[in-house]
Amino acid sequence: MISTSPWVDDKEHLQEILARDEFHLPQGDGESWLQKAIEYVIELIADLFSWTSIPSGAANTVSTIVLTIAVLGLIGIIYWLFRRMIWEQKKNRPLFMDGEKIRSHADYLRDAKEKAARGEWREGERALFLALLVYLQMKSWVRVEKWKTNWEYAEEIEANQPSLREVFGRFAREFDAVWYGKALVDEVSFWQRVNELEGIWREEVQHG
Repeated sequence: MISTSPWVDDKEHLQEILARDEFHLPQGDGESWLQKAIEYVIELIADLFSWTSIPSGAANTVSTIVLTIAVLGLIGIIYWLFRRMIWEQKKNRPLFMDGEKIRSHADYLRDAKEKAARGEWREGERALFLALLVYLQMKSWVRVEKWKTNWEYAEEIEANQPSLREVFGRFAREFDAVWYGKALVDEVSFWQRVNELEGIWREEVQHG
């Protein structure tokens, strides 16, 4: 009798990967062709791992290698399509407005608080994200460019200050959901992130 546990483990591992936040798309006005393409690829992966047992003689080294390559290739397609979708969204709703000059991170944080106090949550979320992004540029951990995606900023942070990779990821996910996906701002989370950012700055001053 052939043990199927390695295949079941692979299936569960793939499901964990697809459940991560980076594979969750923000909800907009309607499905784009990219969203449909991603859903189609995910269905292919789901079908691929729908097997609960492997026929006799099939679970050999060659089939395992082929299956692994196929899964990695499909995940790569998902990753590329997701980045392409975010890129198109950013072209339609850019982070920086035409002619806008980049200000200090303290200015953006003050704007975030003021806009939130007036109930302008979407604009406040943008200002809060810019406060973090400009701070990272001031520390020379990223270089802010209008054409860059959050994926590219995350790669720069991973290379220059990996301790802030998780912080940036949370700020970026909230910003993308609100600014591009038009989700409602979680007010509790918003003020928690304001306090978190201020805490990072205070710690820098104390250890500077």
